[in-house]
Amino acid sequence: MSKFFRNEGGDQRVTAFLLISPALILLVLFMVIPFLRGIQLSLTNQQFTGAEAESVGLENYDQILSIGLMALPPRPETYPERRPSVGWYESSDGSAQFRWRTRAVDEDLNTIYEGLERYRDYEVSTLINVFGNDYAVMMKEPLFWTSLRNNLLFAAIVVPVQTALALFLAILINQNLPFMNVFRTTYFSPVVTAMVIIAVVWSFLYNPRFGLINEMVGVFGLGPYDWLQSSDSALIAIIIMSIWQGVGFQMIIFLAGLQDIPEDLYEAAGIDGASIWQKFRFVTLPMLRNTMIFVILTTTILAFRLFDQVNVMTPDGGPDNSTATMVWFAIRRGWGNGEIGFASAVSVVFVAIVLAISLLQRMIVRSESALD
Repeated sequence: MSKFFRNEGGDQRVTAFLLISPALILLVLFMVIPFLRGIQLSLTNQQFTGAEAESVGLENYDQILSIGLMALPPRPETYPERRPSVGWYESSDGSAQFRWRTRAVDEDLNTIYEGLERYRDYEVSTLINVFGNDYAVMMKEPLFWTSLRNNLLFAAIVVPVQTALALFLAILINQNLPFMNVFRTTYFSPVVTAMVIIAVVWSFLYNPRFGLINEMVGVFGLGPYDWLQSSDSALIAIIIMSIWQGVGFQMIIFLAGLQDIPEDLYEAAGIDGASIWQKFRFVTLPMLRNTMIFVILTTTILAFRLFDQVNVMTPDGGPDNSTATMVWFAIRRGWGNGEIGFASAVSVVFVAIVLAISLLQRMIVRSESALD
């Protein structure tokens, strides 16, 4: 056996393959095969009821990704007394509104205004005015795009803030001071606590009537705020909780990187008269380059997987879908509505987006040796 693993012929490929084969088997069984099965289901109208599925081609992807810009008819000089199914009307506050209720219209929509018929199966997302002309951003599945926007906003805030805070905490607890192990345990403990438990506790903290956070800001004459009941603050509240919960993981990674930096480099920089900031900029950051890349990539992937917090703290996607995310949307359509085929298509698109963002990050911050 020992001769076999030493591979006397000099070719170590067999040995390497045997060593990685357990991981490869698990990867294929629990990631590759389910993903390929998901692609197969995404091309069908599979329902949770167990009824026989039919192939629908790319129909689910068309439903998810279709988006367009529709030119609206000119605003009339006099608005109709009754609201039309499709057209402009005057709201109670005197503002002009455009109504889009195509199910109530049997005639060709092009008879109302040229170009409307092609958007019969779409929904109005946003009205915009460009150089005096009115347009509507049309989507077949507006909630998907809202979920994607929330995911991107969540990642855009959490990734840089959590990374910077984790590096700051890692530098603090890397000092040779008393009780550092206590602080390490304290900062890391939320990471090993179940997210559901943390989300429930923070829901009480955010309570607008007796929540501790409103009590704290009230000391400064602020609030009370409806943290999870307002579309303006619900996602921000989840972002704050998520940063607090996950920063300990990145902190440990940075701490390992800091402890791998040779002390000789700091001593040489001190002899050259470098200040604390210069040591951090020209020694610490370059030596943590690969660690930084790993932390940013993993934090981005974890940010896009946002679900538990949303499902516990705002189970309906928050007010005006302000906390809806792609994972929440896929589970809602798959588990809640039983649309397995559609939910599989959402999951495939989600994986493609995360993979594209990760590859883009990898290209921007290409991993290089810190000593190069």
